[in-house]
Amino acid sequence: MSRVFGSRRGVAATAASLALITAAVTGCAGHTTATASGAAPVAAAAPATSGSSTPGTLPSTGASSGVLFGGDAQLSGLTHLGRSSAIVRTYDTIDTASAFPSADETGALHSGATLLASLGTGHNRAWASISAGTSDATVLKFLRAVDDAATTHHLSAIYVSFNHEPNAKIDAGKGKPAQFVAAWRHVYQLAAHAHLNVQTGGHLHWVWILTASGFHQDGVASSFWPGAQYVDAVGADGYVSGGCTKQKSGNYVDPANTATKPDAVFGPALTWSTTHAKGKPVFIPEWGSVPFTNPGVRPSYINAMTKYVVAHPQISAVMYWNDHAHKDSCDYALDNDLASQHALAAMGANAHFRAQP
Repeated sequence: MSRVFGSRRGVAATAASLALITAAVTGCAGHTTATASGAAPVAAAAPATSGSSTPGTLPSTGASSGVLFGGDAQLSGLTHLGRSSAIVRTYDTIDTASAFPSADETGALHSGATLLASLGTGHNRAWASISAGTSDATVLKFLRAVDDAATTHHLSAIYVSFNHEPNAKIDAGKGKPAQFVAAWRHVYQLAAHAHLNVQTGGHLHWVWILTASGFHQDGVASSFWPGAQYVDAVGADGYVSGGCTKQKSGNYVDPANTATKPDAVFGPALTWSTTHAKGKPVFIPEWGSVPFTNPGVRPSYINAMTKYVVAHPQISAVMYWNDHAHKDSCDYALDNDLASQHALAAMGANAHFRAQP
């Protein structure tokens, strides 16, 4: 995780902001952002495309006007949030796909939330094996189950992502960017041919997700881009982490007194999306901040995020990661931080964040 606007999956200090770094996280493992090669996308037959969309109103993603507010499953445990999530971030793999919906997913669906569910490749599967069709039966069963969940729970839209954060270091052994593109298109086409995508009569909306750092590095995002006809929303995962992975869990050195500004984390993703995915909404599927020496820093950052999202109608969903990072020492949980809980509650109470799935 190169946290100079990057993945929570690894860490490098940022001299410009006294080790204030941003990160993107996976729900199951931590890793660094990898610099991807600029391999050309693999050609594939184009699926039916969605109609035009206006940023902020989510016509292509099925939500009512405004921003979908939510987070990971642990967000529901905050006692002072004052509302339930409209969207819950969950994680599945090909190895666990048959268990969908998990307990977390079932709880979210019963609460009235929609899901943004990732489907990872699971243990020791290269992207080339996915595009070759070796996991088609399992993948299609999972996608059907997600679509069925939308029907059962009366959701107009439910969200899926294949192998979120493919630019992160932990995924470097799965293949080249072009092979990720081929795998994404293959999985998308499986759903399209089964009439599971919104464009073909189903409920599935596809959110392509990179670490925020991937949009800061020339050519990275474009090398992993499947093409606008295969994507309904662009996602960027970004964190403010203060150099936390350099120390043992719960005991990292935090010399900083001020957090980087939200635009320094997410601005490049918005700019890239405007150019390469014009008209498509942007999701922030994972975001958060560690606590700082100055206890006012984190709630101030959350307040700044509220203002930033309101000022950028291109952003259509925000999901706070209320948990520890996996396999490193970063702690984004707000459970013991009442001021930050109140700041996040104020975001959720803001009329701009009251969209429903």
